[in-house]
Amino acid sequence: MLGFNISLRTIGLAMLLLPVALFTAVVVTAIVRVAEAALEERLQGEIELIARAVAPLISRHIDQGDVFLVRQSLQGVFDIGRVYGAAVYDHEGNLIARAGRADSEVQSEADAPTAAEGGSYRQVGQQHVYTFFTPLSGQGGRINGLLQVNRERAEIDAALSRLRTGSWIAWGTTVLVVALLLFGVYRRLIEWPLHRLLGGMDAVAAGSRSTRIALRQPREFARLASSFNTMIEAVDRAEAGREASRGRELTLLGRLQETEKIAAIGRVAAGIAHELGAPLSVIAGRSARVRRRNSDADSLYDLQQIDQETWRLKAIVEQLLEYCRGTEREHRALDMRVVVASAVRVVSEEIGSELECAWQAPEGEVRVDGDRVRLEIAVTNLLRNAMRHAGRHVRVGLEVEAGHALLRVADDGPGVAAEDADRLFEPFFTRQVSGRGTGLGLAIVASVAFEHAGAVAYAGLDPELGGAVFELRLPVSPSPASRHAVRESQDD
Repeated sequence: MLGFNISLRTIGLAMLLLPVALFTAVVVTAIVRVAEAALEERLQGEIELIARAVAPLISRHIDQGDVFLVRQSLQGVFDIGRVYGAAVYDHEGNLIARAGRADSEVQSEADAPTAAEGGSYRQVGQQHVYTFFTPLSGQGGRINGLLQVNRERAEIDAALSRLRTGSWIAWGTTVLVVALLLFGVYRRLIEWPLHRLLGGMDAVAAGSRSTRIALRQPREFARLASSFNTMIEAVDRAEAGREASRGRELTLLGRLQETEKIAAIGRVAAGIAHELGAPLSVIAGRSARVRRRNSDADSLYDLQQIDQETWRLKAIVEQLLEYCRGTEREHRALDMRVVVASAVRVVSEEIGSELECAWQAPEGEVRVDGDRVRLEIAVTNLLRNAMRHAGRHVRVGLEVEAGHALLRVADDGPGVAAEDADRLFEPFFTRQVSGRGTGLGLAIVASVAFEHAGAVAYAGLDPELGGAVFELRLPVSPSPASRHAVRESQDD
């Protein structure tokens, strides 16, 4: 089945222009016919007026028998220009005088001198003419002759043709102007708004979600544009919702993977603790016994090395166990300032006066829900990491920002290499020399943050100290007053 691809412009112009053109053509045809009749009557009337005007003069010359003056009068009529020919006949129909083309004689009953005045189309020689006859009346009202005045029919037909041609040219020009006006109105009110709508749809189909169509007129297209914009905004919201759901799914998946990893490491740590606990105790006991028996310097040095490595192994096992703990602990409301102050005091006692740890507690409470022991371990590990890399200064700050307790720990050390930034919180990752770090400190901080629905991140270099900055974010818990208000509203 064949289909026709016809544009709206063609359909609209055809439906509007064709009826207008047909109707005006009918009107023009009727007007032309009326105008032709009026023009033809006027052209004939000019001949009749000429004939009536000269008829008395010619009648007087006939009564006087002056043929010369009759001919002069006819010549004057012929010189007018609209007259093709003129003739004067006596009362018997014989030609007296003639100017231009006219009959030689009139013998028929219709053309007799006594015939009534009137005109008609007829043929004179080889030419079709309009002939007007008027009787000539002498003294006493006696008819003494007949005046014939001819006008060439081709002249009348040419005038009528010019009238028809001019009328149809005017009709065609009017139809063309109307078509141009309709085309302009269509372009302005229909085609341009449609192009803008289609352009917006094409842009959206190409992947653009920022496209918006601004149309104020006509009202119908403005409503279409508004509906289109509303649809795109709804699609954007739906896509944003899907992206948010996908992000939440990825977060949950990441947490699940983290939980599975923690569980696997926990099982390994439990096995290591079980397997290494007894041997380490035996090694420590035997080392103490040998120290009591031998007091020489070489033996004591070796025994100290054995004790240090034994302690290191115990520390690794404890950190592994600490990394995997906490998922079943009960969280309570606590003031984060107390946790940070306790961790600062512990770490300051460990390092003595070698480094300066600047800590200034905020004035108001910074309340969070969590396990104090685990949070203190996390803060302690952040401080130890900073002091391990610091030159002389470590600065600790705590504030509330966007509904979170934000702990910042900065140092004046060399910072973190760009290639290590993404691996800082992986278990067992460390850039320290063997024997000085296990690579579990920051991993434990990340685990504690995860348990408390928070996050820890490397925030780049501190603008004042020039070293690394680590940030720990924990959700702020509502105050007791707000909790009481919420509980009362729920009871109501």
